[in-house]
Amino acid sequence: MSTRFTVAASMMMFFSTFSFVQASDQGEGVVRLGGEIVESACGLDAATADQTIEMAPEPIGRLLRSAEGKPHPFQLRLVDCSLSRPDPLRPGQSLPDWQHLQVTFDGERDRGGRSFATFGSSQGVALHIVDAFGQESTPGEPMPLHPVTDGDITLHYTLRLIGNGRPLVAGAHSAAVRFKLNYY
Repeated sequence: MSTRFTVAASMMMFFSTFSFVQASDQGEGVVRLGGEIVESACGLDAATADQTIEMAPEPIGRLLRSAEGKPHPFQLRLVDCSLSRPDPLRPGQSLPDWQHLQVTFDGERDRGGRSFATFGSSQGVALHIVDAFGQESTPGEPMPLHPVTDGDITLHYTLRLIGNGRPLVAGAHSAAVRFKLNYY
């Protein structure tokens, strides 16, 4: 099974460049780049921003006996975290320090919105994400707050297949799960 995680946040800047050329044999053009600068306490390590987790084949018997598959750990690594927040509108002044971050996983829903849907030729399974403290992720709902500290932070999660109440059918499947980080 293949699961792709992509980060929802992006950092880009707005630019508009106009070129005026006097020579008659030159062409004209306009280059427009668009984007956004976001305020953030941490950077996201590029190796954890876009992950593919290949899950080994899961025997139907194990899923029938335990109602869940083998755990597959993954991490989100936040780098260069800083609690301080300079105020961009008042040079030399600061905003209140960052204190918490919150992760929201999102994707197609299954099990009445409690897990993530899989797609493919298999049937009867969904994906379930749990953090290192045993707190379950619900698609589109923020997970509990996590304290922000200076330096690097690694957030640990476990992904596993779970029965969705439909009959199990062997086959390949995949899913896409996005995540978003909010800082407070």
